[in-house]
Parts: sequence; C-alpha cells; structure tokens
Amino acid sequence: MPNDPADALTLDPAQNSVDQATRLIREDILSGRIAPGDRLKTAELAKQLGFSTMPLREALRKLEGEGLVAIEPNRGATVRKLDRAYITDLFELNTELRVFAVRRGMAALTLERIRELEALASEYRAQIEAGEDIAAIETNRRFNARLVEFGGNREALRVFQRGWDTIFAFRRGFGYGTGRRRVMAEEMQLLVDALRRQDATAAEAILRMQNAAMMEDLVSRIAPEG
Repeated sequence: MPNDPADALTLDPAQNSVDQATRLIREDILSGRIAPGDRLKTAELAKQLGFSTMPLREALRKLEGEGLVAIEPNRGATVRKLDRAYITDLFELNTELRVFAVRRGMAALTLERIRELEALASEYRAQIEAGEDIAAIETNRRFNARLVEFGGNREALRVFQRGWDTIFAFRRGFGYGTGRRRVMAEEMQLLVDALRRQDATAAEAILRMQNAAMMEDLVSRIAPEG
C-alpha cells in the first residue's frame, strides 16, 4: 500500500481500475442499489461507471470470490440470492470461526482486550437505542472482527470478514425481526462476561445460540419457504 501520494503513480493502471470498479460495484450491492438476483452486464456497468469491460470482468470475478456475485456459464454474473442453504452455510462458518477464535485466544485475553470488547458492546447498545441502525451494524462487525482477531489466526480473520460482510450487506436491505437487535445487545454483553470469567464453554454456548437465532431470523425475512 503506498505510503506517499507520489507512490500511487507507480501502480498498475489496469489493476487500479479493477480495484476501483470492484469497490464501486460492491458499494452498490451493499447499499441495496443493486438487488439480489439482478444481472450485472459488463456493457451496462461500463456505461454507468466509466470503465472499459476488461477491468469490470475482473471486478466481477473478485466479487464472486467475496460471495457477493454468482457467475454462471451462458448466464453471466448476478447478485447472489440468499436461500436457506446459503444462509445456513454462512452462519455455520461464522459460528465455527468465532468459536475457534475464542478457544485459541482465551489464554491470550487481557483486561485491556476485554475492556475493548465491553466498550464496543456498550456502543452497540447505545446505537440501537438511538435508532442508528447502520452504525450499529458496523459496531457489531468491529466487535466480532476483534474477537476473531484475538484468536491470532489471520486466515480465519480474512475468511470471517468476507462472510460477515456478505451477511450484513443483505441485512442492510432486509433488516431484523422485532426485538432481535436488542437481544443481540444482551448476547454481546453475556459473551463479554463469559470471556471475563475465562469460561470458554459458556462463551461457545452463547455464540451458537446467537448464530442459530440470527440465521432463523434472516431466513424468515428473506427466504421463508427456502
């Protein structure tokens, strides 16, 4: 990553275009401007975003790797739809990565780290109370990313963040069931309390309970018959 603006001049212009196109399309998907199931035609994207088709094709392949886009032969690229199987896969992986992180990182937890998680839990609760939904989603992501980061496995963190961002891209569009976010605030605090007690069994139980509830909530809002 360049440390000085002048260093940007040495970047490969084609790669830079790919990164820019990827970011713009990703933002459109995350904001809901491009809906699940919508086709992504490179010619139309080129006209809208001002790129040639080559970096756009590469951008779509990168987004496929992130799980936001599905590319099929003779059909092209579409924004990924959520169904029960896809939701279950995402949440199962999310659960196992967080449980893995707790087991691996418990011995390395410090009071400073616990206080950091507690502050994020308090921030999340305050944002829910204030109706700051998007800010609360970001705080929830930060809380759980730090939890996985404390586990000390960078690959686990990378995979976790990719899946988490995919889940919450759709959360921003479909929201939560009544009361779910307030319960999440309680679950977050219960998890911090378990970590403070060095109780890995309780922490794992809370994570599994939370993920099961979140999975069913999302399925009921997006794919009730999936």
